[in-house]
Amino acid sequence: MNELYILFLPGSFLIGSIPFGFLAAKFKGIDIRQKGSGNIGATNVTRMLGWKIGLPVLLLDIAKGAVFPFTIRLIYGESQELLSLFCGVVAVLGHMFSPFLKFKGGKGVATSFGVFAVLAPGPTLITLIVFLSLKKIFGFVSIGSIGGAITLPISYYLLSLIDGKSFNTPIFWAIVCISSTILILHRTNLIRLIKGQEFASDKEKYKNQE
Repeated sequence: MNELYILFLPGSFLIGSIPFGFLAAKFKGIDIRQKGSGNIGATNVTRMLGWKIGLPVLLLDIAKGAVFPFTIRLIYGESQELLSLFCGVVAVLGHMFSPFLKFKGGKGVATSFGVFAVLAPGPTLITLIVFLSLKKIFGFVSIGSIGGAITLPISYYLLSLIDGKSFNTPIFWAIVCISSTILILHRTNLIRLIKGQEFASDKEKYKNQE
């Protein structure tokens, strides 16, 4: 057991720490941290450099959250469920606090999606639907991300009640903690929503930085 943790946890953190958005933009001669929202995630990369670069960044950020939980489940089944969860959480933390960027990083939405798409596919699918719906209605990824962070723990809990036997306490509390962290990282967006301020000025600001 201890050997597996020693083997997988550092690797998961390392992969989670790879700042694909930063590297993709740097390849184009741009420091994405100085453009748009300053975030290294796929949303800001897409906004600044287009979907042809943003989409691969999104898929890679999702994959780095999914790869270790999926691999561990594939090899060990559910006997190492806790290890899968810890690896997923560590990957998200690596993305949020990358040592390659002086322990700064992204907001962890895509990487968290990758983790829980493996560990809790039903609630994650519901969360994806909510995310896409809110993005479609309001036109902003941040609103979809905030709604998704709220939806995931609720949907996990409710689906577990309906199923009657699938509730996993460590997974639930990991979802709660990661969702809460995502909300904290979106705090400026939350403040603006609470105040009822418009986001149009952000659109103009980002256009001026392209």
